[in-house]
Amino acid sequence: MAKKNRKPIYIFVLALIVLYIAIYVIPKATGLFDTTEVVEAGTLQVTEETTCYFVRNETVYEAGEAGTLDYKVEEGVHIRKGTRVLKLTESGDENASQKDAEERSEYKDVIKRLGDHVVRTVSCEAQSSGVLSYYADGYENFFSPDTMDQLRYKNVKDLQIEASSLKRENAMQTEPLFKICDNENWYLLCWVEAASIARYEVGNDVTVQLPDGDVTATIHDITEDGEQWKITLRSNQYYESFAKSRIAEARLVSQEYDGLIVDNGAITTRNGETGVMVRQTSGDFAFTRIKVIASDGEYSVLEDGTFIDEDGNTVDTVNVYDEILKRPGKGS
Repeated sequence: MAKKNRKPIYIFVLALIVLYIAIYVIPKATGLFDTTEVVEAGTLQVTEETTCYFVRNETVYEAGEAGTLDYKVEEGVHIRKGTRVLKLTESGDENASQKDAEERSEYKDVIKRLGDHVVRTVSCEAQSSGVLSYYADGYENFFSPDTMDQLRYKNVKDLQIEASSLKRENAMQTEPLFKICDNENWYLLCWVEAASIARYEVGNDVTVQLPDGDVTATIHDITEDGEQWKITLRSNQYYESFAKSRIAEARLVSQEYDGLIVDNGAITTRNGETGVMVRQTSGDFAFTRIKVIASDGEYSVLEDGTFIDEDGNTVDTVNVYDEILKRPGKGS
């Protein structure tokens, strides 16, 4: 009999647990009852996802004879003209001929793409200063400052490029050994949709967010390319993978705005004017006019405190830490 009397207690406790979850846990997890937000100051970035192609003044050096390799300088070091990068000791291997390199070499695809755009060397001394790289992809002349103006999206969109490491113990004749990259000015080619081209202007700076860090670059040129626009960016800033990368996924930060950040869903209209619903000291919400500085489609940045409207009137607007309705709905 005692066990039967406990059943209502269990049901009561279970009901309390379910009620607690419904009132406290679910709303916090889902924001179900979270109908307001506090306005805070921040920075709104106008960004765009794109693929960037690295363009450099770079020279590939190939082996003038077959031999063993002894490296003297580390990858990524900025070297001076005349620096001996490595020591090439002739092996006397008659089979390691130019023909062998072209047919048997693991670098045969790179050799073919490079063609005559190489410097043949036995001394392995750099003929110019720049950043040393032990990577090559064979597209060093394809993506160059001399050719970049002619490149179109159709020329690059299907390219699958992966740099080959050039470090090893032995080399056959005509195989690539190293390359020198001019880091005083290097370029990025990016293609964007026509709808967003108004964000960009020649001479303006943009931040390029790349896999190994951010780079500041100047817009060097803008060219219409079919349904897209080609943007050429110039930089001399250090980037870790500068001498190795050819293609990278990037985010272009074309504009930054400081102000009060609000979700676009909080913005409404009343009598043809744009504003938000701000909680008053009484607890009620009142329509407050705003001035939108910029929007990225999801959030907007607003003027703080006051602004001058189109009629020249000073308008009191939202302030930092004001509490506003998230979804006020549209007025007349």
